[in-house]
Amino acid sequence: MTPWAVAKYDEAKPTFGPKAVAVEDSNSPDYNCLPPGVPYIYFRPHPVEIIQGTGRVIMYFEYDHFVREIFTDGRPHPNDLDPSWMGHAIGHYEGDTLVVDTIGFNDKTWLDRVGHPHSDQLHLVERFHRVNHDTLQDDITIDDPKAYTKPWNAQLMFQLRADWDIGEFICEEMMYAGHK
Repeated sequence: MTPWAVAKYDEAKPTFGPKAVAVEDSNSPDYNCLPPGVPYIYFRPHPVEIIQGTGRVIMYFEYDHFVREIFTDGRPHPNDLDPSWMGHAIGHYEGDTLVVDTIGFNDKTWLDRVGHPHSDQLHLVERFHRVNHDTLQDDITIDDPKAYTKPWNAQLMFQLRADWDIGEFICEEMMYAGHK
């Protein structure tokens, strides 16, 4: 991490990992009902449905019903992006692998549940492919020169749960129910 990222990480009060605090003491974006961003949203214990259509792939998350739109129609990233929670994603296929390139993030989210920060310079490249019928692998490259001295990689595995449905999970309802 760069000194900027170390300072941000030191400020983080996650509910997981070696610096874990109680939920009511956390400053995690999602425990304050803010969008978790990418890749953090993958760590939420809620299902995601991936819907492939003409010119786009939609990731529909149970957590607060967030939607991530990945354009696969050949368009480039716009030159005048306003920073956003989920960034701007474009993708293409290399054989059976969906390669997703995402930029345009704000710096209000974490990368994971233990508080690793990122800046608005985050560039995320993901390579989604099925290992087998029931397993989806996401190989992630995180490149953020403001936060990290070099790009780094992570890998996530998702299991198909064909009998699961996307339910309703509303963060504000959990807040009012006393979960924070």
